[in-house]
Amino acid sequence: MLKKKNKKIGKPNRLLYWLVYHVLYPIYRRRYGVTLDTAALKEIKGPALVIAPHTSNKDHWLLGIALYPTRPTFVISEHFTANPKLRPILRLAHVITKKMFCPDVGTIMNILRAAREGNTIVLFPEGRLTCNGRTGALTDGTATLAKKLGLDVYSVTANGASLTFPKWAKKPRRGSIRIVANKLMSADEVKALPLSEIESRMQNAIAHDDAAAMAGVPYRAKGMAEGLDGILYRCPSCEKELTLQSAGDYLSCSCGMQARLDQRYRLHDVPFHTILQWYDWQIAAVDLGRDVLETDAIIGAVDEKGNMDEHAGQAHVRMDKETFSFDGTVFGQPISFTRRTVDITAFPTTVGSHFDIYHNNKMYYIFPQPDTRISVKWVAYLDRLVEEEKQKAALQS
Repeated sequence: MLKKKNKKIGKPNRLLYWLVYHVLYPIYRRRYGVTLDTAALKEIKGPALVIAPHTSNKDHWLLGIALYPTRPTFVISEHFTANPKLRPILRLAHVITKKMFCPDVGTIMNILRAAREGNTIVLFPEGRLTCNGRTGALTDGTATLAKKLGLDVYSVTANGASLTFPKWAKKPRRGSIRIVANKLMSADEVKALPLSEIESRMQNAIAHDDAAAMAGVPYRAKGMAEGLDGILYRCPSCEKELTLQSAGDYLSCSCGMQARLDQRYRLHDVPFHTILQWYDWQIAAVDLGRDVLETDAIIGAVDEKGNMDEHAGQAHVRMDKETFSFDGTVFGQPISFTRRTVDITAFPTTVGSHFDIYHNNKMYYIFPQPDTRISVKWVAYLDRLVEEEKQKAALQS
């Protein structure tokens, strides 16, 4: 079942993970070149904590394969439970749900409960799936949670997962996924080490750049660039936004610029060699002191049956360096709120579609209008702001 407070977590369904390993793994091995270097997991015995960089929508399946015969208890975003097609699988997996980037004491209690029941708990500790294959920072409190658990800590990295299953792509690629596991800290080390060292080790373990890790490996697909205009919104030639269109292996602009993406994820005919270089250039172009993001939006929200209604309402949203504001109507009820921008921490996003925010413990999808692809600029703006605030705080400490 989907776990609530004061409920026993229970063990994930044995048949579900048998099928993952004995049916899904052979398919992935043949189609996507999945290989395992998981000797470090041979000694794993619950309770234990496993952390992993979150770079693809298939990471849960890949970790299920890597950890078998251990049946992991995943901590996942609650937005998955709003999908009625996924709920039966999530019940079998006995997942623990989490509200993203907002206080969630119930989740912590359920994690502690799962540990007491002897479960192996899996966290993606940056708190969201990256849209560009490069992981972010450890979320606040992760090291404190590890300390409180006092368990053996392992890391599992699926190198090549974001290149095989890019979050922005229309279809997967055939190439290579190398799953590597390591024992990060013993329970005794976790109990003895200071929080700063635990945080440093965990951050180093999830720090990952798939393109660098798998440099030179070809990933084959028809239409290598299709969907790339979901994360690249600014043309390097004319510097206009939302003028890019993807088709086949090309990303083109109305000004005549045309970039080609090859099977090794190298860009041609533009000033950037990689997608990340282009993405970082966009972020650098954001002027936090002057830029104001503002849009009308369609709003998605969870209805009384627990399902996501992607046309639950409408709103006008605005964000600058200081504040984020939301003024609209959801399920016929007026909703308005304002928050300090840096307090939001990050926007989870579905590329080319929407970004998410919580208010009063309720999740809202924000579909910018008229072009939902601009969602990634809101994500980039907030990432840049939060990173600069962290750097300021570090200098002052």
